[in-house]
Amino acid sequence: MKNRILVLALSLCTIALFACAFMPASAQVETPAEQAVGNKALIARFTNMLNRNYSYNDNFEDAEILTDNAIIALLDKRDGTDPDYISEEIVKNFVNDMYDIGVLEINDNSTMHKDGFVYIDPIGFTTYHHTVTNINENEDGSFTVLSDVTVNPHDSDEYKTTAKTLFVQNSDSSFGYNIIYSDLDEIQNGI
Repeated sequence: MKNRILVLALSLCTIALFACAFMPASAQVETPAEQAVGNKALIARFTNMLNRNYSYNDNFEDAEILTDNAIIALLDKRDGTDPDYISEEIVKNFVNDMYDIGVLEINDNSTMHKDGFVYIDPIGFTTYHHTVTNINENEDGSFTVLSDVTVNPHDSDEYKTTAKTLFVQNSDSSFGYNIIYSDLDEIQNGI
């Protein structure tokens, strides 16, 4: 009798294990450890994108401003032969990957025009360093991300603020996501 109960118990355990193994992934519940790993991956991905973004607030209404700001993010991609220029193709690809905006032509109004390249205007610029504080998955699958931001203007003192950024998944982007908007809260700093 004990052997039959033991065999029956082992059979049920085996059936349960097989059922779990073949259960669709969407029906499986993530363990806290799996959720933590997933969150760390999203935090790292979103932080990387935020720290490469130089466009905020109304900048998202103008593709030319997004493109000009993208050049700042790409200074490490300057042309090896002439560091005053960056490949037009690199800038276009970045804008498409980061914001899902296809740039057909970049307006290079400088007297330094060179085919296939964009002249890098020698101007000061503000840098931003983000620390993600909250990720919220929205009903439509997009993510609203809150971050603390250290802003370092080229012509004034560093200050801290916050940002609210909307990310949408895009398998065609090298980042896997696009930034739809990023609103920097500068009101609290009296700006």
